[in-house]
Amino acid sequence: MGKVPNSFATIDSEMLLKTEDEALRKFFGQDTQHMFTSFISCIHPEDEEMFRSAVEEMKTKAMPQNVVMVRLVCGNGNYYWAVITLSYKPLALNGEDIYYLHFTDPNDDAKQKLEESKNEYSVFLDLMNGILFSYEIATKQVSVFMRNGGQQLTLFSGPLEKWKENMLGKVDKEYETALSGLCRDLEMKRTNFTYNIRTSSFSYDNKMEQCTFKAQLVSGHGGEKILGCITSIKNSSSEQHNPEYVRDTGIPVLNKKSITDYAKRAMTMSGNKVCLVILDLDNFKTVNDTMGHMVGDEVLLRTAEIIKSALGDRGILGRIGGDEMMIVFPQVESETELRNTMRTIRTNIEWEYKDKYDGVQVTCSMGAAVYPDNGDSYDEIFSLADKMLYIAKSKGKNRYVIFVPEIHSAVLNPDQKTTGDILQKVQGDRSGVMQQLVEQFLMRRTMTFEQMITSVGNCFNLDEIVAVIGERFANSSISIWSRKGYRDGIRDSVYSAPEPGFLGSFDDNNTLVIHAIASLESKTATLYKKLKESGVESVFFYKFSKTSKLNGYLLFAKASRRQMWSEEDKVLLAIVGKIVEQSM
Repeated sequence: MGKVPNSFATIDSEMLLKTEDEALRKFFGQDTQHMFTSFISCIHPEDEEMFRSAVEEMKTKAMPQNVVMVRLVCGNGNYYWAVITLSYKPLALNGEDIYYLHFTDPNDDAKQKLEESKNEYSVFLDLMNGILFSYEIATKQVSVFMRNGGQQLTLFSGPLEKWKENMLGKVDKEYETALSGLCRDLEMKRTNFTYNIRTSSFSYDNKMEQCTFKAQLVSGHGGEKILGCITSIKNSSSEQHNPEYVRDTGIPVLNKKSITDYAKRAMTMSGNKVCLVILDLDNFKTVNDTMGHMVGDEVLLRTAEIIKSALGDRGILGRIGGDEMMIVFPQVESETELRNTMRTIRTNIEWEYKDKYDGVQVTCSMGAAVYPDNGDSYDEIFSLADKMLYIAKSKGKNRYVIFVPEIHSAVLNPDQKTTGDILQKVQGDRSGVMQQLVEQFLMRRTMTFEQMITSVGNCFNLDEIVAVIGERFANSSISIWSRKGYRDGIRDSVYSAPEPGFLGSFDDNNTLVIHAIASLESKTATLYKKLKESGVESVFFYKFSKTSKLNGYLLFAKASRRQMWSEEDKVLLAIVGKIVEQSM
């Protein structure tokens, strides 16, 4: 962190950040997306007018692009100059004017040459068709990966001890000592070394094969690391095939067998969460039928480029048939990052083909599921992702749906009771509001947080809703809705730092029901006093807990104890909490 990275973002006509990539979030010192945050607040006060003028000039003069140089605030509090290339998309998304921002550092003169060198070395690595590995001395992190078609296929990324543990289960007993020696040499920073190890870790069919590990210590600005390659020693009589992945014959992505093999290998090797995303182009058949297969092939090629650009090294793209593709995220660090990437893919494809073909709008729909959270096999995860794609299509296309048991189990299992049974009975306003939250707030992002929370408050006849969202409650952002109105950006230590006794009272579903707030006094006296002063008598809490870093909760309040929380209330409000959590 220190200079502006090569990165991208989008803003609307009110200068609110709609999307931004991971590099820019890290520069700003944020772990989550800047949802509904003003981009102006990220600019040096002296440069605000300059940026506003550049944006306004594009709109008034109908300019497709404009360039402006301003200072942006970094996560460390310092300002750094950035060159921003703006592209204007009039009424590009849901009736909103959208501006596309590309950030570069003005002082990086060698950037183009460096990028060209990286591209050359990427070609060399692709031609090797081998497995590569690196070991970071400072962090003791191992990465095992391959190169194919410009994509980096990550097979493992994690601590050395975890990698050794995974390998031990797939190494011939006679070679366990050699594996221990390899790991020891990594820790001892040996200058160079070679080991022969018989293992099934790198074969498609889990058969044992002799592999040579060669490594060498290198130093650079980022510190010391050990780089190496893994090659298979083949006998002429061996029927095993090289552990390489094959590209599709039509576009530069993996073919169906290769992307499937990669997904299965990621699930068995990494020990981490693996996400499968099934993507289908909307209205692609119409393009083929009306404009010919040559245009259709161009659409497929450009779409693959857009997806690979959005993925970076986080995921791998393959084609599984026609215009249907599969993305594999071998290590899902957070659902927020996953959603941001899928949103970027969806939005960029929509913009690419906005009004490009008369009468035909090419967009994409996606369905996703995560291993092992949603299933314990590749087939089960693929089936769930495929069903989520069907839901995305049936809801109007141009959207993504990630499997959430609390929301989708009732759809997939119509005989299910409890939550699903209650959801099937929901009628009238509540049914419409819940559908609106999923479609407009969670999926399409056309509903603001204020609109969402106001809709829930009115629908459930609540007197107050408090949203506390922050990292371990430090610097929490607090929003409060009541019948008097909505307030945002509040700092209140009572809400943001409740006592441990309160946090330990939630059940396994991350909910806490208090029919009479007097019982809160023993758990959190300060919060009890605050609610008492507000005239609250009965509360329902939902605690966010999807990552170790993100903490917070939603508080739904009623002014009368006589308005008890029904089972339907509790189920639906817990789903509201889950929807808000998924949107972060």
